[in-house]
Amino acid sequence: TTSQFIAQEGNQGTYKLTGPNNELFVLIVSGSETVYVNGLPIERGENKDYIIDYNAGEIIFNSTFPITSEMRITVDYQFSDRNYSRFTVFGGGNYSTEKLSFNVSVYSESDAKNQPLQQNLSTEQIQTLADAGDDTDLMVASSATAESFSENRILYRKELVGVEEVFVFSQDPNDVLFSVRFTLVGANQGNYVLSNDNAVSNIFEYVAPIGGVSQGNYEPITQLIAPERLQIAVLNGRYKPTEKTDIYFELAGSKNDANLFSSIDDDDNDGYAGKLRINQSLIKTDSLWNLSALVDADFIQKDFRTIQRLYRAEFNRDWNLDNTQNNNQGNLNFGNQLLLTSGLQLSHSKKGTASYNFEYLDYSENFNGNRHNVNANLNLGNFRIFSNSSFLNSESTINRSTFLRSFNRIVYGKGNKWAGTKFAIEDNEQTVIANDSLTPLSQKFKAYEAFVGIGDSTKYLLKLVI
Repeated sequence: TTSQFIAQEGNQGTYKLTGPNNELFVLIVSGSETVYVNGLPIERGENKDYIIDYNAGEIIFNSTFPITSEMRITVDYQFSDRNYSRFTVFGGGNYSTEKLSFNVSVYSESDAKNQPLQQNLSTEQIQTLADAGDDTDLMVASSATAESFSENRILYRKELVGVEEVFVFSQDPNDVLFSVRFTLVGANQGNYVLSNDNAVSNIFEYVAPIGGVSQGNYEPITQLIAPERLQIAVLNGRYKPTEKTDIYFELAGSKNDANLFSSIDDDDNDGYAGKLRINQSLIKTDSLWNLSALVDADFIQKDFRTIQRLYRAEFNRDWNLDNTQNNNQGNLNFGNQLLLTSGLQLSHSKKGTASYNFEYLDYSENFNGNRHNVNANLNLGNFRIFSNSSFLNSESTINRSTFLRSFNRIVYGKGNKWAGTKFAIEDNEQTVIANDSLTPLSQKFKAYEAFVGIGDSTKYLLKLVI
């Protein structure tokens, strides 16, 4: 799953990771995390960038990696949520010739629905899951269970308040008593409040709604967890008909059942995806500039599911996409996706590379956009030039946007002396179509830097930055 947040100025941590349903306490699988800051991965370790407490789900950034409020932090990780015994199977095979190669792989993880680990499901609760389909809001059941009187337990009796049957704290051994577990459901979403937390356990009290609006934040319910299954099959290969042509293809299918107790909502279980990439060398020499062309097409059907994210951590920001539509793998739920890329790359074994790419992204339900990308990393004589620039033009059913980003660095070096300059700009203008107003995501900045130094690139003796 993925957790994203904006850092606080000067606050090295701790930063709490939340689960896919905003759970505050998650047990992270050791070594499974990848932490990105502004899209770039950083390293774990006391002498590196950050440390992490896997049991508490907390990250602390080391003092050698100062945190600012401009940092966008993304953490991909796996967490332990074993509510059932789970069986995981994977395997594959390959075949290759001089010009053609194939790879086949399969993956399956499935909960054993008759072997729950953290909940004992009654017949009524199993029926509740069967009737809920994939809707987690319907996967709730009464938490009340009949109990005999005990002075050391918090028990409740049932009373009628109007036409509503409610639970009332009772210490009368003559009452029909129940043990009740109350779940926090949010402000004005429940009919019970915590009235006493000084006893052996918390005591809850019913509060009648006012004007049809609930006045409490607890309910006598328990959240049921449904057993799940995810299966993925992938076929990919590479075909090289000539020395200058390279064709890569991939087909994948997934079957994701979010509730093995129910056949309701199973029409969205199956999904598929495909990829085709063609690299064509237009000019190829051993010692001079080489020119190659790229055509790349990705299609992802809206019900296709993966184990982890498909694209880079900053993909959503690059396209001004709404992060609230993410699924657990950091991918988006905007309908069928089509991503087309074409471009040219100029490369030299000693002088570096320069490239231009055009990208077109379309989601069938409410988004389309295009991006122009220019990148250069060149060594020309005494000059070292780096540039990474892009321009986005996009439109959804709600917003339209333009987004210019550019980072540039030029360094002139001779001997052990060097001087250079940096220039960066971001201009993100996102407009609400209905009223032509800017959204809070709109922002703009420019940054300039000039520097001189003496020494090599790994251990300079002196550096002056303006």
